[in-house]
Amino acid sequence: MAEEIIVIEDEKEQEPKKKKFIFLIVIVLLLIIILLVILLFVVIKKKKEPLVDDKEIVKITKKLEKKNVSKDEIKELIKKANILYQKGEKKRALLILNKLSSYSEALSYYNLGVIKLKEKNYKKALEFFQKAISNKDNRLLSAINATYAALMLNNKKLFNYYRHLAYVFLPEMSKSKSYPYYYALVMYYMGYEFEAIKALNIDNPYKQKSKELLSAIYAYYNKFAKAQELTENPFFKGLSLAEIGEYSLARIYLKKSHLQKAKFALALIDLKLSYFKEAGRILSNAKNLYPITVFLKDSLFDIKVTQKEFKQEFLKTNKDFYDLFFYFAPYKVFNLNQTINFLRKGIAGIPIGSITQSQQYLYKSATYSALNLEISKALKLAIDGHIILANKAFKKLLKKKPTSYILHYNLALTYAQLGNYNNAYKHFLRAYHLNPKDIYSGIFALMSLDKMDKSNKYLLASVKEDIDPKDSIFLAIIDNNTVEMARFLEKETSKPLLLIAKIASKMILNKDVSFEAEKLKSMYSKDIVANLLYFYANNINLPIHKLALNFQSLFFQHPWNMNYFYYGAFIASDWLFKFSKISGLLNQLRFEIRQKAKEENFDLIPVLQKLAFVDLYTKHFEESYVIYNDLINNKKITDSATLYNAAVAAIGANHHANAVALMELAKLKNPNYYEARYGLGLLWQEANNLRAASIQYLKIPDGFKSRFFDFNVNRPALK
Repeated sequence: MAEEIIVIEDEKEQEPKKKKFIFLIVIVLLLIIILLVILLFVVIKKKKEPLVDDKEIVKITKKLEKKNVSKDEIKELIKKANILYQKGEKKRALLILNKLSSYSEALSYYNLGVIKLKEKNYKKALEFFQKAISNKDNRLLSAINATYAALMLNNKKLFNYYRHLAYVFLPEMSKSKSYPYYYALVMYYMGYEFEAIKALNIDNPYKQKSKELLSAIYAYYNKFAKAQELTENPFFKGLSLAEIGEYSLARIYLKKSHLQKAKFALALIDLKLSYFKEAGRILSNAKNLYPITVFLKDSLFDIKVTQKEFKQEFLKTNKDFYDLFFYFAPYKVFNLNQTINFLRKGIAGIPIGSITQSQQYLYKSATYSALNLEISKALKLAIDGHIILANKAFKKLLKKKPTSYILHYNLALTYAQLGNYNNAYKHFLRAYHLNPKDIYSGIFALMSLDKMDKSNKYLLASVKEDIDPKDSIFLAIIDNNTVEMARFLEKETSKPLLLIAKIASKMILNKDVSFEAEKLKSMYSKDIVANLLYFYANNINLPIHKLALNFQSLFFQHPWNMNYFYYGAFIASDWLFKFSKISGLLNQLRFEIRQKAKEENFDLIPVLQKLAFVDLYTKHFEESYVIYNDLINNKKITDSATLYNAAVAAIGANHHANAVALMELAKLKNPNYYEARYGLGLLWQEANNLRAASIQYLKIPDGFKSRFFDFNVNRPALK
């Protein structure tokens, strides 16, 4: 648990040795000197170079002849020997150390151990401390320092051995003024922090070291403010500010500290503040000093937070309206002479909802080929709201006629309605290249690209060149050109897409859209999106709790066709989930979806997707995780959204290892899925793979804010 170097040097003067012992030492020393002189004479004669200065030996000998040799003098001699050793004069250094050893073997070993600790040569320090302990002198201090050396060597066996040994030796120093500090150190190593804190508050000669150790204990238990009171340390100040969420201020103080752990803490602060590039750089070559635990944000499940976010974010930017355009956009079918545009609820010129009549119209045309009849079947699925099945059908048809711009367009539209903007862009772009006159393919390609925060200046220039002035409003919305939007509002229109464009323009300009929303609802009376848009337009200015209350009444009326929710476009389910969530109706919605899943036998997959999603947001994590696993592994649904939601459910269900694999797949499917990259980075960091985590962080733009994930540092709470 220790984080600071604990080196204890004995504070007492050494006691004089018995006269008889000193007399013997003097005799031995004189004999050694005579032998050394003879040896030096021989060496000089043979090698013609001095081994050691006689005066130095005499000086050392005279020092050791004293009855009392002070600790400072002993330290000075050891220091001199250490300097000689480092310079390469090993023989001279060893001679001095041998002289010291003959005077007081235990004292020399203890002090040698202290020097080796300071050199961070922990293995050698352990050897010296063990020899000191064996000589039964300075046993407590040697055992304490040996405990620290073993900790630095990460040798748990020796650490446990020496800390228990220090505990046994404690009574030997009970009369020392320094006993409270020694006691605190031993308690600290034994894991009895409360006892250590009490002892450190008792006056003793080690005042500064007591403050430092007490500060370290408080810091370890996240009591950084108390730690800062004891020592003016920018590191503790930074952590104390981080503890209360003052991350920007914490960052300033941590940058002032030169400690390695301050640098690592700074990386965690950078993650909190969305400085991903800096965090990734620090973590790329770091040791994991502060392990983390990943968790889902409480705001995902908090109604008040959800209401606040809804009020701030729902239909507030131009990108928010793209899904409306995709939802009400026409599908296409062709004959030999003309293109017939299929609106989402029927065919132009045929009453909305007359699906059977639409089918008959296609079959009656003698000029339609067999391929066109297959297209009509796929369109029937799309018109009925079975978007996943329609997507599969169009993919099969495209293999038969890969150069059909109509098939590329229709497939792209299903992808866009499912929220798969990457594939939508690819096929819209292909359709536009195959038929540049089909300006909607180009417009929708630009919208799909914008949804992914990407751009294509060549495509934009081409669409601007080809577009009819009456359709320029779409480019104005993409460019967020409010002047052009305001000009467009003066025009009358009844076409669905242009009506959506007017609604988008008015809402971006903060104007009332109740008239246009009512007009759209009259065209599609049973459509879920048209009904929700109409409800929002008429409640937009109410306090959010009142809006939520009004929605509860609407929800139980169910004035819409729920098939568009169960099987249809992403926007239909997304909007109903959002309105239900802010109104506290998710559990009621979950009940209805569970009933539908039991009854469904034609198009089960989208219903299961909805059930897994609502399970996730009602905190039925394990149930959600099981359904997503079934969808991915058995039903082969591997789009990025399904993989990502499965990973989120796995985290909620505490299957973090599985979440890593799922998040990796989601990120591979969509490299710009920043939520997936951030979640994956945190999971890798949690698993102690900082290199893998940093790779993900470095690919996330600074400023990105995750709605899903947060982390805690794994530090224990004070008992």
